[in-house]
Amino acid sequence: MDSWILAVLFVCFGLAFVRVRKGQRVLSLAKASTATGTLSYLLGWSQVQFAFPSQACPEFFDRQPVVRFDRFEDGAFPLHATCHWDNGEQKELVSGWVNPLLFTCTTVLACCLVTLAVLAYRRYRKGHTS
Repeated sequence: MDSWILAVLFVCFGLAFVRVRKGQRVLSLAKASTATGTLSYLLGWSQVQFAFPSQACPEFFDRQPVVRFDRFEDGAFPLHATCHWDNGEQKELVSGWVNPLLFTCTTVLACCLVTLAVLAYRRYRKGHTS
């Protein structure tokens, strides 16, 4: 699942929400960021929830010495599901692009919300100062 094709498709899906009309750009960017972030989080969450250690983290009996599965760690934010073996090896089961895209979308959404709040405050002040 390390394919970047899904990341590009998610961003393209989010960009479908962007409108270039004046006055709607920030709101449409917030919608695009929300849609893209939601899709990437759902994909990463499904990779965490459906990562079965018995299948994803095999023991290596063909190596000398035998490498045995040690532990499995998972979490929801940031999304991670990691297999650990007793020789120190690790394997991350969540795609490498999920968390950077998720944090980028969260940052863009926060900036859009702050911008929308400032614009609303300016409109409010402009209407009440006259």
